[in-house]
Amino acid sequence: MRSPSKMMDRNKHLHPEPLRVLVTGATSGVGEATAKLFARRGARVAVLGRRPLELRRVAEEINGDTYEVVTDVADAGSARNGVRSAIHALGGLDVAVNAAGVAGFAALEDLDEHRWAEVLDTNLSGTFYVAREAALHMRRSGGGAIVNVASDLAAMGAAGLAHYCAAKAGVVGLTRALALELAPRVRVNAVCPGPIDTPMLRSGLDSEPDPLLALQQKESTVPLNRLADPDEVAAAIYFLAVDGTFATGTSMAFDGGTSAA
Repeated sequence: MRSPSKMMDRNKHLHPEPLRVLVTGATSGVGEATAKLFARRGARVAVLGRRPLELRRVAEEINGDTYEVVTDVADAGSARNGVRSAIHALGGLDVAVNAAGVAGFAALEDLDEHRWAEVLDTNLSGTFYVAREAALHMRRSGGGAIVNVASDLAAMGAAGLAHYCAAKAGVVGLTRALALELAPRVRVNAVCPGPIDTPMLRSGLDSEPDPLLALQQKESTVPLNRLADPDEVAAAIYFLAVDGTFATGTSMAFDGGTSAA
């Protein structure tokens, strides 16, 4: 058995202080909560997103060692340049969090190639573009950790969400494949949240005839009978990135029990 001192030395090597972290989708929801959590715990953070004004707001609210990088992860060139800019600003990279995502219900007759591509390009291809660029740097520089935000719908079906389910299932498959290819230097894991109380979910509920009833119905699908708070998901991401040093290739169900049935 390894001595505690040796284990502490290894963890210190894997996670130098301060951590250098990039977070995509950092202008709202899980991405924003994750960027703020890492910053509160002393990390230097690069926030990536498509909306410059919202990036500025998040950076000002963090009020720390934060860098704004306007990035559209759905575009391969923008994603590549965004990661490289973040690495340059941070002076390296220890953790990459892929939290950028889009959703939206679409019945099959309305799910044309444009809606399909929008969701797949951001949720799956965007995750790949960022993970690839981050991983290549981490492998050259000695190691790191990548956490991808998938969904409980990676393991379940949902009417009207064929594009979203396919994309998130792809994120889980991508996570497993990258974990094997990049071990032992780079760990790659995914968190699979259930319904989260984010602006994206709220906008969908607000489009219903009775938003309050729609919220109650959504909560009733969760065995814990509530939505997740973005801060709770951020804590799971932090664990996989920093504390879960023996985890790679895992997809952590963090869904209030929705996938347990």
